[in-house]
Amino acid sequence: MSAINTNGINVNYPIPGVNNNSQGFRDNFAAIKNNLDTAGTEISDLQNKVVVKQALANTSVNNDMANTLISNAAIRSFRSTMYNLGGALSGVVAVNTSLGDVQFGTVSANTTLQFGNWPPTGTQGTIELQLAVSNANAYISFPSELVYNNITGASTIENGSNVAGNLVINLPNNVSQVNYLISTVDCGNTLYITPVNRPRQSTEIQTVTISPTGFPGDTNGTISTGPSYDQLAIASTDGTSELITTSGNTTQLYTDMPIVFTGPSFDPGITPGTTYYVRNVFSSTQFTISSTLGGANVNLTGGTGTFLYANPVSSLYICTDTYNSTSYVKTVSATNSSGNITLNNTTSLATNVPIIFSGTVVGGLVAGQVYYVKTIGSGGNITISRSRTNGVAGTQFVLTTATPSSPLTATAYIGSDIWKKIDLTSW
Repeated sequence: MSAINTNGINVNYPIPGVNNNSQGFRDNFAAIKNNLDTAGTEISDLQNKVVVKQALANTSVNNDMANTLISNAAIRSFRSTMYNLGGALSGVVAVNTSLGDVQFGTVSANTTLQFGNWPPTGTQGTIELQLAVSNANAYISFPSELVYNNITGASTIENGSNVAGNLVINLPNNVSQVNYLISTVDCGNTLYITPVNRPRQSTEIQTVTISPTGFPGDTNGTISTGPSYDQLAIASTDGTSELITTSGNTTQLYTDMPIVFTGPSFDPGITPGTTYYVRNVFSSTQFTISSTLGGANVNLTGGTGTFLYANPVSSLYICTDTYNSTSYVKTVSATNSSGNITLNNTTSLATNVPIIFSGTVVGGLVAGQVYYVKTIGSGGNITISRSRTNGVAGTQFVLTTATPSSPLTATAYIGSDIWKKIDLTSW
């Protein structure tokens, strides 16, 4: 309540038409001055403490509530503040939580985060980290306050590793952005982490392109599945050409692809439950099979029927180590119908290693598909296979003659095989 008190001011003084004593003037002026001083003190106090929509005259806005309780309030359109940590984060990075509710930056090298200026114990403080990563090999380390156990959530973070009891994250393959909520209830002595834009390691299986050597960011314990394949209904078989005709589309099939038939067979040459291999994709609806990799066509009797299905074998993949390979990038100048792919050089390449093409692909290649080096010839030439069994590249992949009109690159990965494949059988 205001301390201004006007009771001491005589509003009837001076009296008109009378010779008034000057003491009354002095008393009124003193009371007015005292109240003005009191008003000035109270206005200054308000200026220093109140919440305002914009700066008062000759002041700057400072709406710091200093942990003052606001209760029983309806709010609308409140926004989170943002703070830019930097475009090339590396080394030790200090995160001042008071500078923004959402803090963002780009990780360009190995980075260790340190947090400070959390709210006091007994209140929960939370910030969101939005981290783009420009270096796929960089790791992000969290401080000792975020211990690696289930209490803080660190051990459930995708691609998180326990390094001396602390959380260290390597980016998953083909991921360039990770967002996390970091919170505390004891002024930063214990930190909790929750993923915002990525799944928790223990509750999600990713569908990705799998290479035996893996890619930067692959870590021990990750489980993934490969691409999905459609079940094909078999309409007929031919005992002369050995062709199998489907009512579906064979574009998903490739030479050496394992395939299992289910249902009653109308052709004695096909035994349901046996693993065969695609030998040749003849057309968009026809293909042949072999009983062994690279073997001859299975002899068919021929017939028509229903309820016989071809099931391309799907696989589950388990990562048993952390990515430790070396990638070698080459440029492609041409492909030809003999199966050769001409590179700028074949230095450091080896047979049977995985190789992936990117850019505007030609010659029948598919961007992002994992192939395997089958042979290394002279003049920078290599041949490739779509399959690899027990570490050995399979049947040579058929190409067409073409010259890239724009840069086409090939990346070979040489190192340990960290992904193990488990084939899944049909019901």
